[in-house]
Amino acid sequence: MVTIFPKNEMMKQIFAKCLVLVCLLLSAMAMRADETFAPFPKAKDKYWLKQVPLAMRNDYIRLGNLYNNKPWNAIPNTMFAEFRTNGNRTRYEAASFGIRKQFVCLVMAEIMQGKGRFLPSIRKGLHYFIEKESWWGIPAHYPKDHPERDIQPVDLFNAETAGMLAWTLYMLEDEINKKEKGLSDAVRTEIERRFLEPTLNQPQGWKNNANNWNTWITSNWLETALICEQDGKKRDAAFKGVQQCLRTFMKGYPDDGGCEEGVSYWDCAGASFFESLYFMQFAPKQAKLELNDAQKKKVENMGRFITTMYIDDLTFVNFSDAQAKNTPNINILFPYGAYLQNEQMMQLAAYVGKKYQYQQKPSTLFLKSGNYPKLGRELMLLSMLPQYQQTQAVQPRTEDAYLENSQIMVASNKNWFVAAKGGNNAESHNHNDIGNFIVYHNNQPVVIDLGRDTYTSQSFSSRRFELMNCRSAYHNVPIINGMEQKDGKKYRADKVSHVADASESSLTLNLEKAYTEAAHVDSWKRTIALDREYDWVEVTEQYKLDSLEIEKDRLNGQVFDNQIILMAYGKPVVQKAGRILLQNGAVRLEYDAQYLSASVEKVQMTDGIMKTQWKDNVYRIILRLNDNYPMARVKYRFVDGQK
Repeated sequence: MVTIFPKNEMMKQIFAKCLVLVCLLLSAMAMRADETFAPFPKAKDKYWLKQVPLAMRNDYIRLGNLYNNKPWNAIPNTMFAEFRTNGNRTRYEAASFGIRKQFVCLVMAEIMQGKGRFLPSIRKGLHYFIEKESWWGIPAHYPKDHPERDIQPVDLFNAETAGMLAWTLYMLEDEINKKEKGLSDAVRTEIERRFLEPTLNQPQGWKNNANNWNTWITSNWLETALICEQDGKKRDAAFKGVQQCLRTFMKGYPDDGGCEEGVSYWDCAGASFFESLYFMQFAPKQAKLELNDAQKKKVENMGRFITTMYIDDLTFVNFSDAQAKNTPNINILFPYGAYLQNEQMMQLAAYVGKKYQYQQKPSTLFLKSGNYPKLGRELMLLSMLPQYQQTQAVQPRTEDAYLENSQIMVASNKNWFVAAKGGNNAESHNHNDIGNFIVYHNNQPVVIDLGRDTYTSQSFSSRRFELMNCRSAYHNVPIINGMEQKDGKKYRADKVSHVADASESSLTLNLEKAYTEAAHVDSWKRTIALDREYDWVEVTEQYKLDSLEIEKDRLNGQVFDNQIILMAYGKPVVQKAGRILLQNGAVRLEYDAQYLSASVEKVQMTDGIMKTQWKDNVYRIILRLNDNYPMARVKYRFVDGQK
């Protein structure tokens, strides 16, 4: 290579100045990589003043006022250590999430007011995150009882914190730099050290999974790299890593779009996958993920899952770790629906928004939009506000649906809603509940799934299935020869079939393989049906037990009942043999007293999510098989109490 330098002195000076300008330009391009990434206007843009109504802006500002000039106190390590010492994870999480709520509310207030009034508190918050927290995640995801600067595992919340800080820089970096030169660079350095570098270069187990950890972290990885990564090679490497993670998720996720973790994790799993797709629209070509037709269909199914599981009045089918009462995050639900051009999703978002007066008081839903408010998502929705304002508020209703891969049935008519599941007992956030079902009458719970409880150190330990809400004994499934279902992938539903026509929607499955050999069950065929002709929900149990093995147990002094468990909301009243009144008499449970006898016990709940959800009003109906018939076909049904 030959380099030619100008010989004339004046030309030399001009050449040198040009070289300096080129270097400065390249440097500027490197330092502000986010300039090419513009998914929505920055804080100084007039969009926020013109398109966001005054009432909404004032509400965000009101929220910021609550936190302005509040101190930024470090959380003591003793609180961090509680997870290891006594199993409590909620105290630290509440403190950590509270600090992030404080920060995000200040950022939103500044964006909506644009006068610099909140910037001093925001700058102090930035100093807090880079100086007073050694690690940005939560104790349940850390290997030691206190955080150390040099140990930076990548978990959900250090990823989310990095994303939160990145969006702050995207919106307010110029304003921050005017007040405190070098602060934004310091934040970028910490984001690089704590999140971008270990995510890219250290082994991460979540990269190989198809659950919420993958997409939750990956969406933050993509957004943070687009905004903060200054090195071109590292940026491209991050894009490749993001694409690989999303391909892994897509490959492992069921084609029917079912979220096996439950509806509460939909916005963290399938919706987080969409979040990456959304921001890729505004990213360089090398960051984008190309999808084939089958994958595009899966993305559609992932989105529709949330409306398919909808019952009424923000109540959802709550299999796995989910709550029946859920408020979907409209700041991801509406954009996802708009992306798919799915009216049901957009209309559900509008319904939620109307119920909570989003266009007058957005702070309510903003505060509910995650463990702490989701800054990037809120800005995403606000950037689509004109489209949102034109959308009608309508609740979805699913008459018939079957998720073939997930083995979930949903069916309804004017009076009844029923959902049932097969699957296996190694699903993410698994409960041992193959064959489980729920029944609602006139949108009121009759037979329920307890769903999620408050997480502790036991929740994801080897003792998970000792927890009441995870055990078979507290789901609507049989206990066979004294045996509950067993956890593990080989414990699964077998011979699953679904029927849907004008007269009936039903799910039939064999439960035999959900139990160990000690249950001595040769077959247990269960059918859960919404009978539209008779207007009732009927369950048929057709079983055959190994009578010889059961007799051996008896000779050895082991005698076990065979039971069918029903978890009822509200106190059941045993009216007579063969009849139990439910839902204050609005529903009758009718069963064959020749084969079954009933007893009722109150479910004792400790304080937590489950007790709050169900108001300590859950009862356990036990239908015992009389004389332990080794083979029988029994039915029981839920009938309108007024008929």
